[in-house]
Amino acid sequence: METGCTPNFHCHLLLSFSILRRGRRRMKLSKGLQKSGPSPPRAISVAALLVAAVLAFCCLRRLEFSSISYHPSRPSPEVGIWKLRNAQSQTGILCDVTHYRYNICFVNGLTLLDPTSLTFFLLPPHHHSATTSGDGADSTGGNSSAPFTQKLRTYPRKWEHQIMAKITELTVTTGTPRNVTCDVVHDEAALVFSSGGYTGNLYHEFNDGMIPLFVTSRLLAGRSAVLVISEFRRWWGRKYAAVLRHHSRHPPIKLDDLTSTHCFRGGAVVGIVSHGDMTINPALMPNGETMLSFRAFLDESYRAGENRVSELGSESVRPVLVMVVRNGSRSVTNPAEVTALAERIGFLVKIFQPTRNTDLNEAYRVINASHAMMGVHGAGLTHFMFLRPGSVLVQVIPIGTDWVAETCFGRPAREMGLKYVPYQIKA
Repeated sequence: METGCTPNFHCHLLLSFSILRRGRRRMKLSKGLQKSGPSPPRAISVAALLVAAVLAFCCLRRLEFSSISYHPSRPSPEVGIWKLRNAQSQTGILCDVTHYRYNICFVNGLTLLDPTSLTFFLLPPHHHSATTSGDGADSTGGNSSAPFTQKLRTYPRKWEHQIMAKITELTVTTGTPRNVTCDVVHDEAALVFSSGGYTGNLYHEFNDGMIPLFVTSRLLAGRSAVLVISEFRRWWGRKYAAVLRHHSRHPPIKLDDLTSTHCFRGGAVVGIVSHGDMTINPALMPNGETMLSFRAFLDESYRAGENRVSELGSESVRPVLVMVVRNGSRSVTNPAEVTALAERIGFLVKIFQPTRNTDLNEAYRVINASHAMMGVHGAGLTHFMFLRPGSVLVQVIPIGTDWVAETCFGRPAREMGLKYVPYQIKA
């Protein structure tokens, strides 16, 4: 297949090198890039940075982005949480409270949620629907005099005690509820998690929320679910409405406002699974799902298949560069110069200045239709997940942030099929 980004990309590169020979244009970064001290901010070569992006972009195959689909690799032998999920089909309640990041419980059988005590009760077999067989207690003690009980908080940052103290504590038990009347009955399972913690920071909203939710939803083995959410915020619900709708056809149950008793014939998964910082481990997934699978899920959530730009890859299109602009620390002080230079090199530049209330539908529309993104390390760069596989991410890395920059954005970008170009600030 022919390579290249536009018919004039050779001219763009020649122009870039010409700019470099005439004298490197500089972009000044704010003092927020400095670790400490009153020394003046360092300058970096924008021309070199943009040339790196153009080179990376143009060395890729022509960007003919077809619909993204799931192509999972063969799953590895059952280990960890996936093995636990399989085992729950034979017993009443199984919990993993040993993991560093999260606690989780699988409840198999008719489950009653009591809104007063915030407890999930596994009801004994005689309360099950007519299709449920068996009349004895399960191994967790469905009719035992010593019922199984586990308390847990459903936010996957278990090691941060101050944050976890703000997350609602829930109980899972085989004990007997005071009231066994179900005000609302769902055929589906409950998938229970918290949208509290660091919500308000986009990086954490994905790292501690959307990615673990995707991972855990795959463990339901194709069963549909009703999302049950504690610390639910209306603005958060609006922000992620498209993703939540794709997870479940039912409106979320807001645990903090709940007054009625809900029963779930499909059981419950209480807690969500995190594989680490901005990652999915295919060896722990039932069908070998990866970060590319999550990107495909986002694509489906935001209906990108209906809005894909048809002229991508045509000879009339200039490569689109989204420049993420920050306020305050770690900000670019001369964005107009940077934009002008990028446009002379051959980019069509779109300035993107995200806030906590940025409409993700609009952000997805803009970024999904672009070819490259550039920005200084920070939460706003999390929008890179809206880039299509094959696009370019340029991260400006402040002094002393090498590890966190690689962990938060470098490795995840490569896992999502992006060409990652780090630009390191040197002391």
